[in-house]
Formats: sequence, C-alpha cells, structure tokens
Amino acid sequence: MLKRTSIAVLAAAAILGGVIASSPSKAGSVADFYKGKDLTFLVGYSAGGSYGFYARLMAEHMAQYIPGKPNIIVQHMPGGGGSKAANYFYNVAPKDGSMVAFLADAAPLAQLLRPKKMKYDIAKMTYIGSIVPVNPVIVVRRQAKARSIEALKKTEIAIACSGRGSQSYIMPAMLKYFIGFKWKLICGYKGSAPMTLALQRGEVDAQSSAWISWKIRHFDAIQKGDLKPVVQVGLKREADLPDLPLMQDLTDDADIKRILEFVSSGSAIGRSIIAGPGTPKDRIAALRKAFDKTVKDPKLLAFAKKRNAIIDPKPGAEVQEIALRALNTPKELVERARAATKAKTEKCQKNCKKKKKKKKKKS
Repeated sequence: MLKRTSIAVLAAAAILGGVIASSPSKAGSVADFYKGKDLTFLVGYSAGGSYGFYARLMAEHMAQYIPGKPNIIVQHMPGGGGSKAANYFYNVAPKDGSMVAFLADAAPLAQLLRPKKMKYDIAKMTYIGSIVPVNPVIVVRRQAKARSIEALKKTEIAIACSGRGSQSYIMPAMLKYFIGFKWKLICGYKGSAPMTLALQRGEVDAQSSAWISWKIRHFDAIQKGDLKPVVQVGLKREADLPDLPLMQDLTDDADIKRILEFVSSGSAIGRSIIAGPGTPKDRIAALRKAFDKTVKDPKLLAFAKKRNAIIDPKPGAEVQEIALRALNTPKELVERARAATKAKTEKCQKNCKKKKKKKKKKS
C-alpha cells in the first residue's frame, strides 16, 4: 500500500505531520518542553510563612504529575507586600510556563487599590488552582495594652505590616478607617516570619497573618494565651474560629459591610498558583491537571496532616472566576476602600527591608 502512495500524498502527509508536531496543542509537546528542565515556583514572600510552606509542599509532590517531570525549585522574592514579585512575574519573568507564582491572595484587590504601584493585570494571568482558602487573623500579644475589640477602639497599639499592597497593611488599615481601631502601623518587614519575631520581642503588639500560618507555626502560643486572636478577615469564618468575628461583623452600616466584604475577597483565593500572561494553553491545561492530582496525593495529605496544615483545594477555573468578580467591583466601593489605604505608617527599625545604597556621583 505504501508503494502505491503518490509523492504528492506523501508530501502532504509530511507537511501535515510537521504542523501537528509543532502544534502547541499536541499532548507530547508539553512533556518535551518540561523534560530535563527546571520549573520555578516564584514566591512573593520570605521562606518562613505559609506561602513558602505551601510552595515547598507542592514542589515536593507536583513534578510527578506534570508531563516531562521537571525539576521544581522554589524562589523567594519578598518585597512590597508581594508586589515586587507580582510586578516581576508579569513584566520580566518568562511567559512559557517555566515559571509559575505564588502571589498574594490580595493581588486582585491591590491591583484596584494601588493601580500606579501594581504593574500587573490579574485578568491576563491564569490561575492553576488554590490549595487552601485563607482567612487572615489579627492576633495581639499577651502584654499589649489593648486585647479586645472595644479596647482597640480606645487605646493605640502597634501592628506590624510588610508593604501597602499586602493584607498585613490593608486589613488593619480598613479596621482603622471604617471601624475606628487605633492602630500605629509599623511597616517594612520582609514577611510574616520577621513580623512575628518583632511581635515576640515586643517591638510591635499585633500582627495580621493567615490563620493557616498561625495554626502551623504558633498554635501552642495561641492555646496558652500568649497570642490572642481578636478579629478575622474573610467571607466565611474559619471552622476553627466559629466565634471570632469577621471584619464586616463589626459594623451595622450596609455600605461599609459591602466594602469590607470586597476587601476580604482574597481569602477565597488563598494560597494559589498562577501562570503568567501568554503561557501556552496546553501547558496551562497540563499544570491544572497536575495540580488537581497533587492536592489529592496521599503522601502530600499525610504530610500536611502531620504539620497541622489545611488542604482545601479549588480548581483553577473557579479561582479565576473569584478573581474576576473582585476586579469587577463597582468603582464607588473601590474608591471608598482606596481612601482607607492612605493610613499613616511608620518604618520598622529591625528585620526590615534593606535600604538601597545611594550611588556616588561621578566628579
């Protein structure tokens, strides 16, 4: 049969075969791309927090489910409450699927509240999936002068934050502006671990960090009363904290409730993986499929249970919808929320960002 095939037909078949082989939609092309290569997980925070923990957890288990089984490495880029990594990822990082990111859950919110500083567009990126939803919880240390909702409205205490694009600044700023908390915001810490160190040393009195992070790293201190949760941020209360109020529970004003619910939308995004703009669709599909398998992996689940870590995943398409809904928030609500983010801050003195050295002028 082959001998009877005309030269023209063979040529056409060869051309067609070449088109199929070069098509990014062919399953084998994903394996060819990742085989023998590194896949980088870019993390917008320091290694000691929940972003780093979940990035390492996924890095240890996800490669086996990705065609080509790449070597996964975790790269941390703290700064600006996650905005440094987000801006780099969107504008500089490769757009071929060789790098994905663990960006701030509040990234869509920060994009709306600080458009001049946030040089990215979440709508043009693609979520691979969310490992766990995250409710930030504000805790105060035992020695703080105010440790209740009412006391925090009357007495000023210091609360740590990283950058203005992070929930560690945004959520306390909302409570200060709309609820009347008398925070002194001390900003500039590199991430949640340095903030907690400052809290333990008495340099600050309070900190907003993910409940999953508190639960993994400092649950004993909370049980002993050394750290006391006072308010949580999210659309739904944590199962572990059914009696701890959400921000929006602290007001009867319907408009303020809507604003606080808007700024809490990132809690549903949680610790998630996102791909950059322009990433080929077949690689997105492969990464999403690998993510869905990884979060069900028995070894991952066993390790998470041992570490008291929560695994409560959402598929990428569902996370994408949550982010897009946040980006479509009415402008008037965004403007009122933006006004709250102009709270005065003071710079931290220890474990802070390194100051850039001034270049000497040439004589």
